[in-house]
Amino acid sequence: MCMPTSKKPSEAAAKLATLSNSVGDASSSTAAVLANNAYNDNTRPSKDETKHIKAVTSTHSDHERNTNYDLYWFLGPALICSLLGTPIYAIYAIGIARIISTRLTLTLHYLFFDKDNYLNKLPQTQLKREGDDYLVGTLVHMYAQIPLQVIFPAMFFSDPSVIGVSAYRAFWAHVLLVEPLYYAAHRWLHIPENMKSMHGFHHLSISTLPSTSLVQNFHEHFVYIAVFGPAFAAPFLLFWEMHWTIIGAYLVLFDLINAYGHMNIKYRHPIFTSKYSPFQYLFYTPEFHLGHHAFFRANYALFMPIWDHMFGTWRAYKKTDTDRLLPAKQQDFVFIGHNAGLAHFITCPEWDIYAAYGPFRTFKYLPYSVEFLFCNMVGAFCRLVMSAYTCSRYMINDKLIGRVICICRTPIDYINPKRYHLVNKDIVKLIKSQNKAHGTRCFGLGNLNKMKQVNDGGQLISDMVKADPYLKDKGIRVWTGDTMTAASVYHQLEDLPGFDKVDSIFFVGANGKIGNAVCKQLLIDRPDLKIKIYSLSHTLDHPNVTYTSDLADLLNHKVVVLGKQLALRKYAKALAPFRGASSKKSELTPYKCRLILDYTVPYTPIDLSGFKNIEHHQIAVLETSPDASNFLKGHFDIGFGLEQHQIYPCHAGCIINTVYERDTDEVGEICVNDMMTMWKRGIKLGLRNKPLKL
Repeated sequence: MCMPTSKKPSEAAAKLATLSNSVGDASSSTAAVLANNAYNDNTRPSKDETKHIKAVTSTHSDHERNTNYDLYWFLGPALICSLLGTPIYAIYAIGIARIISTRLTLTLHYLFFDKDNYLNKLPQTQLKREGDDYLVGTLVHMYAQIPLQVIFPAMFFSDPSVIGVSAYRAFWAHVLLVEPLYYAAHRWLHIPENMKSMHGFHHLSISTLPSTSLVQNFHEHFVYIAVFGPAFAAPFLLFWEMHWTIIGAYLVLFDLINAYGHMNIKYRHPIFTSKYSPFQYLFYTPEFHLGHHAFFRANYALFMPIWDHMFGTWRAYKKTDTDRLLPAKQQDFVFIGHNAGLAHFITCPEWDIYAAYGPFRTFKYLPYSVEFLFCNMVGAFCRLVMSAYTCSRYMINDKLIGRVICICRTPIDYINPKRYHLVNKDIVKLIKSQNKAHGTRCFGLGNLNKMKQVNDGGQLISDMVKADPYLKDKGIRVWTGDTMTAASVYHQLEDLPGFDKVDSIFFVGANGKIGNAVCKQLLIDRPDLKIKIYSLSHTLDHPNVTYTSDLADLLNHKVVVLGKQLALRKYAKALAPFRGASSKKSELTPYKCRLILDYTVPYTPIDLSGFKNIEHHQIAVLETSPDASNFLKGHFDIGFGLEQHQIYPCHAGCIINTVYERDTDEVGEICVNDMMTMWKRGIKLGLRNKPLKL
């Protein structure tokens, strides 16, 4: 159904703010510190307090670590221990326990704090840097344990009867030795020369994650071995007994408490904030250490703020961004997603926050049939305990709230026609539950949830909503967002350098509603353009349109558009006879193809080895810059192979419909007349196609 043409945009759509709310790495500039949305007027550092930050962090800003050999580094202690004849189990028990506890802490922190806090969004550069380095310290400690086991075996393998007393001694060694040592070492690390050479790497993170506590310059890890080691080394040297379980428990507990201090949350129980409570001096809160990352030259203590009170470096800090979040119950729009396979699971931020952005990772270790069967079992288990999974929350135009919610359906549910009715039933069930809980009226259908085979491009969902006794009079709107996708693809083609001189294109997926709409608009604006469609069915009747069943024919067209996912083996088979052929006209087997533009989701690169002049690019991805527009804030961009501040146009189209208060459904076939209207609205809201790097 076409949209009404007389609808006025809402006031929020017409007045767009221009200031950014995102927090960048400290390396970007001291302005990033001052712009941190966690500050208020009372706790915001002054320019004088932050003028030194860029100087001490810029040394580390270009750091990039090669992670290709991490598995070999992890296995290294096993080889060394076997050669030296010292036990392996203690090293790996401690190391694995620390890794598991760190990952579990990250998961819980995202689920309960970061997922709904759209005002605290960490830069992708920070996530990449921290993801590469947060386990380095654990590996270093595993290697450091080897010589200690060889030289002082009783430090790790004393009689188990000493475990209790060893724990008692380690606790007091930490309080009396580690805490003051750390305070002194931390202040030493803040000497400008040491900041430039070591500690500035940690302070690249202004806003923090729990695992930021583990992200240090490589040489700094050895400073901390010297500082934390006395917790168990001192009792051992005094009594000549200790046990590896106490050392492991100490390190795991240390990691957890350190991670707690780097959680980007506020916790203000009077027992920790009252000036009459001793705990204000004996145990810290996250805001205490966040103040250190904000002020840079305050709050140096490890876990016991008493040392900052004693030496005059304590400073109050209050995190206020959560005070400005819209009500938790508010939810104006829901985009309904689904699982896309095992690779989708392992790139979810709940599993690995560091994998939330970047190319969609295909799971190469299992055949699709095995992978999808496994996902099907996971989906069946999930449906026993939940009907849907609530994903990230984000803000639209400073006044509306959107959220991604996934039904517990996996690829097999969209492959097997016998399950289509179950998918549609789950979608309507989700719409009903969200309307009851939040009064949500606007819903978008993601990817496979609007397949023509499943529900006729959303039309069946619209009909089911209208027929539902509860939903029929609730003003529910169902949108696919495909109009915006078609507009994005069309403009990506039109904006190609030299496209006005291209006489023909090859199109895979032109019979789909997006491809059909794009072809129609191209034929209107370019009546001389010829389109070759790869399909056995002829749905577009036009003198400039021809059909073929030979996929290799794509080599005869300079520009190829892919709008339908085909098995990669089909491309491999079709292109195999021509690999290594020349693109020069003077050669015997020339090919014309130069550019393959792909708007399938998720984007999967085609093997083009042997075709050195052909480029394969993902298109139909929109960007929204926080520096130019406040249209979207939060984690709207997580998953399915997106970079930060990017969004698929179907998702964006549904959001635009929400902003402009569209009062009709957008399902079924695309209304070509609406494409330009949707595009203009998107441009006005600060959206644009991701530039192609040709």
